Amino acid sequence: MLYKEKLLPGLAVELVVLEGEYEGIYRSRIEEVNETTFSVGAPMEQGELVPLHEKTKVRLIFWDKESAYALETKIIKRVSVPIALIILELKGNLVKIQRRSYFRVSARYPLTYQTVIRREYGDPYKATMLDLSGGGMRFLTEEPLNKKVLIYVQVALPNGDLRIQAQVRRVEKTEDGKRYVVSVEFDDITERERDRIIRCVFDIQRAMRKKGLV
Repeated sequence: MLYKEKLLPGLAVELVVLEGEYEGIYRSRIEEVNETTFSVGAPMEQGELVPLHEKTKVRLIFWDKESAYALETKIIKRVSVPIALIILELKGNLVKIQRRSYFRVSARYPLTYQTVIRREYGDPYKATMLDLSGGGMRFLTEEPLNKKVLIYVQVALPNGDLRIQAQVRRVEKTEDGKRYVVSVEFDDITERERDRIIRCVFDIQRAMRKKGLV
């Protein structure tokens, strides 16, 4: 797959640091693409630059209207002037990944959902979110759901209410057999909505890291 068709300046990305004391996931964007290298904005956390080291292995994840992509690379050097950048090696394979490969974080928020049949909404049911990613979520409910069913989900996140359609991908009974863990993938989502969800994922992860939970 040609890099130049996908890696474009201004593209929002997830920078997944795979090793070291700053292991985790950070938001950034592509600034420049050359023949053998490309640069992204140096990630920030709590208003300060994250001091990532040279030769650190990272995974770059980004998405377009159809798919998500991943690129395994490493940091070549850091630049601070005129703006703080990280220079990355441009080599290896650009791989299309499943949306479930988005970084996922534990997140417990009350939500409501309704089945969607022929553009009509069914009765609302209450549930509890278990985790969240840019591609979907898992939640706990007392109501059984069938795979591939479309649902409309409403949940209040720290950065605003989320109202979105999703498709049920997996349903599992809990050990007591009284409830169900439902995995859904967001359906017909705009990039603006996805970016807001990913920002929320980052904020939750940052708060957990601050408390020493990750």
